[in-house]
Amino acid sequence: MKKRLLTFILLVIVVFLNIYLVPKVWTPTSRTYYIAENIIANVDEPTINVIEELKNEYNNNDIKAVLSIDNSDYNSMVVQANDNKYYLYRNVDKKRDGLGTPFVDYRIDLNNTKKTLIFGHNSQYKEMPFKILENYYEKDYYDEHKYLTLTLEDTTKKYEIFSVYVEYEDFDYYNLNFKNENEWFKHITKLKNKSFYDTGVEIDKEDDIIILQTCSTLKKYSKYKHKFLVIVGKLVS
Repeated sequence: MKKRLLTFILLVIVVFLNIYLVPKVWTPTSRTYYIAENIIANVDEPTINVIEELKNEYNNNDIKAVLSIDNSDYNSMVVQANDNKYYLYRNVDKKRDGLGTPFVDYRIDLNNTKKTLIFGHNSQYKEMPFKILENYYEKDYYDEHKYLTLTLEDTTKKYEIFSVYVEYEDFDYYNLNFKNENEWFKHITKLKNKSFYDTGVEIDKEDDIIILQTCSTLKKYSKYKHKFLVIVGKLVS
């Protein structure tokens, strides 16, 4: 009798903890990531107030851009908060969601930066905002999708990808402080030289760049605690 009572009490405690104390991170969502397809008819020729329309639709002024991948239907909203944690587990409605939302590094002024850093989630087991990026492990995919477009409130930036690699120990690509053009060029040259394959894209010290980061699921890097897929492109228009 006492054993049954103890088992019942333990069961009640477990149920209580799961209902009330465990953070609700992996919540259901109607979309695996937020696509702005209803707002943007053509990202190459966006309407003048694309971002403003998205801000109004989702009642969220943190929406700063739409990221698109060349020759694909991928158009994902990009947000920016006061830190790099807020949107890790929130959607564009600012509700808790384990999928998160692609976001710009909080330190960056999108209208005045040499380097744009954008982060998003990936998973081996489910569709995530940046899962599509793992296609870039294959050179054939890169050849068909080598351009990224970032639609901002008052301009559109097009980038040509020049490096694809996985980083697990040297996280210098986070760095935003450079003393001069030579130091900057040395930095982006290092990023180019890390690429899994030669993209044939030339870079110079005047280039502005974009970096997309997400978790890597490649088995060869599984032993490392932190392993990130890094996609680097240079501004071409």
